[in-house]
Amino acid sequence: MIGRISEIFTSVQGEGIYAGIPMVFVRFSGCNLQCDYCDTPLSRPAVAGKIKTVTEIIENIEKELESAKNVSIISFTGGEPLLHTEIISEIIPHFKKRGIKTYLDTNGTLYEKFSKIADDIDYVAMDIKLPSACSQDYWLEHLEFLKIAKKNIFVKIVVTSKSTDNEFKKAVETIAAVDVSIPLVIQPVTPVKNVDTMPFERIRTLKKFAETKLENVSIIPQLHKKLGIK
Repeated sequence: MIGRISEIFTSVQGEGIYAGIPMVFVRFSGCNLQCDYCDTPLSRPAVAGKIKTVTEIIENIEKELESAKNVSIISFTGGEPLLHTEIISEIIPHFKKRGIKTYLDTNGTLYEKFSKIADDIDYVAMDIKLPSACSQDYWLEHLEFLKIAKKNIFVKIVVTSKSTDNEFKKAVETIAAVDVSIPLVIQPVTPVKNVDTMPFERIRTLKKFAETKLENVSIIPQLHKKLGIK
């Protein structure tokens, strides 16, 4: 089996509740969404990156793990990694037997594909995509995804100057309908193109609302953007 890989590299996790933890990142090409704040546009086209066999991908990951001996987590990211579920399902067993953990960074819309590997993923970082950023809503898809992924999952909502109170509240209520203990990270957008960040006072107001529905809410910007690293 072959897949199209944008890059494989070692860095620290830059987003969410695991920010700062070193990981080997496997960035797949291709995405099923087009969000206006996308920070990996070169990975979005399905034709981007290099075609690699599963064996080649595993060998590349092994080289990264060998170079960075303190790393014990592999992050599948993109693009949207769940477009490559079959490939991921072949990679995981090779490393699981050695105690290497797996981390999935996903837009949370492809729940049927996720259901095939959900039991084998150790950590799930799921985005809820607001309609103002992606031109349509995915409430049903997000809800079904959350129902499957209650183990070691956190949800991230990127907020911009275009984000509305109503869509944010809908996102929070979607999470709460499944499990109020699922951590929520509100992530202020890193300004890109014509997308501006939301004033911090308004972000704090959104956080206060979320805390009336959920048990664990935090505001965490993109660490790797702040540090200027990949």
